[in-house]
Amino acid sequence: RVRLRLPVMISYQDDPEQALELLIEAAREHPRILRDPGPVSRLMSFEDYGMRLEGRFWTRDPMNGVNNVRSDVNRKIWRLFRDAGIT
Repeated sequence: RVRLRLPVMISYQDDPEQALELLIEAAREHPRILRDPGPVSRLMSFEDYGMRLEGRFWTRDPMNGVNNVRSDVNRKIWRLFRDAGIT
């Protein structure tokens, strides 16, 4: 198993609780991401231009590629954030 991390920066105008939930939702829907342990999200730091969040999740088949999983989840995050008005 391999744990992947996806850092995301959001504006101070955005709701971090909503963004953290959306990070989990984006990862939960991917077929190669493990359900146990399930995906988690964290508020990592307060930066000059926004809050740094991180989505974390596990996959058991890294030999099939991990960057394709990252890309899939990042694209889903972008759509969910856009729909929710998170910048």
